Amino acid sequence: MTQGQANPRAAAIILNWRAAADTVQCALSAARLDHENLDIVVCDNASGDGSFEAIQSGLAEHLPTINQERAARGMRPFVLAALETPNLSTPPRGDDATRRLWVVQTGRNGGYAAGNNVGARLALAEPDVEYVWILNNDTLVERDALTRLLERMAEDPAIGICGAKVVYLERPDRVQSLGGGRFLRGRARCELLGKGTPADAPVDAAAIEAQLSYVNGAAALVRRTLIETVGYMDEGYFLYWEEIDWAARAAGRFRLGYCDAAKVYHRVGMSIGTSDEGQSSMLSDFYLTRSKFRFLRRHHPGLLPLALPNLGRAVVRELRAGRGDRARNLLVAAAGGRYSPG
Repeated sequence: MTQGQANPRAAAIILNWRAAADTVQCALSAARLDHENLDIVVCDNASGDGSFEAIQSGLAEHLPTINQERAARGMRPFVLAALETPNLSTPPRGDDATRRLWVVQTGRNGGYAAGNNVGARLALAEPDVEYVWILNNDTLVERDALTRLLERMAEDPAIGICGAKVVYLERPDRVQSLGGGRFLRGRARCELLGKGTPADAPVDAAAIEAQLSYVNGAAALVRRTLIETVGYMDEGYFLYWEEIDWAARAAGRFRLGYCDAAKVYHRVGMSIGTSDEGQSSMLSDFYLTRSKFRFLRRHHPGLLPLALPNLGRAVVRELRAGRGDRARNLLVAAAGGRYSPG
């Protein structure tokens, strides 16, 4: 095994939208990983609430301590830098003596895919970066999580995206997803694998991989060659379903992987006003619906009739509850239109 294979360079991409405190904690968690050859790129999607400055301040406060810890372990220090609306055609370059900890102002709220793509492009401008690790900003990671994921990728070069065991931050004894989820053709919907099961239950990792249709975007390790082959995430998905679209585009050329030894803690749904415990906001319902129909039109147009009855029931339910604005937005979403609040 070469040095590059033994210590591959990776970059964690963390997207912020008006949740600076969570983002700082996520980035600090990544900075304490035991994988040394790591850059961290934090992208703020034009939050407009002082997040960009608050993230820089929060990281700067803790970075000296983190770098002392890294020096004691023979690891290179992070250098903090802020980039405002960077020119992606001529990105700044790092040096081999340090690792990058960048806070990037994307300049617009283009959604989940667009913001993460800015970070991934900056990361991959360094030719020796082999992996990008997309992390939701409301996650925390075990110190060995990235190491374990990289080991799984090294075991099987056909794996293009690898998922972790994601557990609830508030209930770490319960699984949110084992790697990701599967697409149910007969119902034209997705479901997370292992959701709600005990986190310490035995898992057949091979069986999980056989069922995966997509990797949970809360923690997805992506091989550089997959991005070079199929492209970045589709920015037409403002929110939701972009990870299954990515996997569908890569199908037949790359496999999806699962590493049971890699654990990530997720506080779900904070930035969009929803949770997967049953509550949802009008905004999240809109983007779930719009993205689902976009995915079906692109990859499974024959399944669109299966999605229409559920849409109809949801519209009727909202009308009966006196929520005409929500009913209207669901119909607009299914047609691929734009969100209209109120």
